[in-house]
Amino acid sequence: MTKKLLFIAPLFPQNHEEDHIAPFISQFSTIFTESVDVKVDLISLFFPKSKPYKYNNINVYPIGSGFKRYYVFLPYLIKAIYKGFILCKKNKYDGILCFWYRESSLLGKILSSIFKIKLRVWMLGQDAKSTNKYPKLLKLSGEEIIMLSEHQKLIFLNDHHVEAKRIANASIDIRKFPQLNTSNREITILGVGNLSDLKNYSLFIDILSIIKKEFKDVKAVICGADTGDKANLEKKINALDLQDDILFTGSISQKEVLEYMNNAKIFLHTSKFEGSGTVLHEALYAGCNVVSTIPIENPSHIEDSFFYSTNKTELENRILTVLKSDFKAKRIEKFKMEDTVKEIYDSFYN
Repeated sequence: MTKKLLFIAPLFPQNHEEDHIAPFISQFSTIFTESVDVKVDLISLFFPKSKPYKYNNINVYPIGSGFKRYYVFLPYLIKAIYKGFILCKKNKYDGILCFWYRESSLLGKILSSIFKIKLRVWMLGQDAKSTNKYPKLLKLSGEEIIMLSEHQKLIFLNDHHVEAKRIANASIDIRKFPQLNTSNREITILGVGNLSDLKNYSLFIDILSIIKKEFKDVKAVICGADTGDKANLEKKINALDLQDDILFTGSISQKEVLEYMNNAKIFLHTSKFEGSGTVLHEALYAGCNVVSTIPIENPSHIEDSFFYSTNKTELENRILTVLKSDFKAKRIEKFKMEDTVKEIYDSFYN
């Protein structure tokens, strides 16, 4: 008998050109269907707005609500419940995997209750924080929750008093990366992520101003769409006279991001919060020396390539140390996608 799962996500790329939209979800889902003998259908709640379509081996059913406020989203939720009901009745799924403990999980909880099938919610970021209201609403058990990292698991346990039973680590599709650049890397410091307060690029700029005092030719690049903070950042850049030292690329494809990583010495991640930070693993595999305010799991054997601290001076000193040393790019694959796939598969079938 064919094994079948229903995935529910808030958004999903409509085609392969949209590689910047939920790249981790699309890459994981693709490799999952390539690696295990399971048929996957996927309901995408917010994006895209289109008819059902095929993405690699995945049947995608968009609801197309856009990112509406709750009272406007309700008709789309009803539409999603109806679509999920039809799919569950027709396909007799073994279980439902929801990405993020939010609207996707609400739909998953309703469908799993109706059809008495396994529900797994994979928490991927800020949904672990105390500000998330869905844990109080849905009251999922630790058996139903999968975390992206031990760090995220502890945050959720502290804020919501539920201990997740599984961790499926952040991992990457190494097939997406260009050939490793082991020669000259023109970018001194690179940042990746939307220009928002959460990503804390104000700290990034402060650190850059200190580095420039010793390295006059420093070149920094930040890849990410403006989601509200660019004007403030530009004002700070002008005040520190860094206009010629930093470039904002705006919104670009993931392929372009990986090319920037392949041309950077240091990846500086100043985010205030991440579930695990898939971008950290991308930067490590791209050969960057990573300096981060977000930890990753068990970094003891990669300390020459990864440094974690929330102290500004320590971050600055680490960057200066790397720049004064003989930089050599090398790939690090901290977690393998096949292990992540196995963890999700086992949560349903073992």
